[in-house]
Amino acid sequence: MRKWGYAALGTALAAAVLGTPVASAAGEQAAGGQQECRRAFDHAVWEDMDSYNKRDAARYRAIIHRDMVTVGRRGQVIIGYDANVNPVLEQFKVPYEFSMPWTVTHTVVEDCKMGYAILDAHYLEPSHDIDRHFTISLTLVRDHGRWQVVKDTVTDVVA
Repeated sequence: MRKWGYAALGTALAAAVLGTPVASAAGEQAAGGQQECRRAFDHAVWEDMDSYNKRDAARYRAIIHRDMVTVGRRGQVIIGYDANVNPVLEQFKVPYEFSMPWTVTHTVVEDCKMGYAILDAHYLEPSHDIDRHFTISLTLVRDHGRWQVVKDTVTDVVA
């Protein structure tokens, strides 16, 4: 066995006797990766809602997945990118103020591939005295390194 072979064998034996700092470091790195993944997911949820509230068409388009599906508050199912994005972009053009303040109440992120967030939200149009209370469920997938909304379900909250 050459010198490097003995050195490798010695390192392996020392790691076996002393514990495996490499495995521990890998575990810490994985935990850090999961935290970063979760932060990116949380930011994507925020990006979806913030781009809507600010009527930012470019940001809103970017956060929506090409295979987007929406289940609306009346049970209607809307399938596809254009079918989902175009009505929202039209709504951005209305001359009156609207907003949707929201709070995340629950999230789940799986293997940095998909996740969902449950939101408590109010759709507000002050000039029309409208305040609709919703539960929103957003499902996001990580596609080409980016989180995007692939499913949106809006449910009326009845008082």
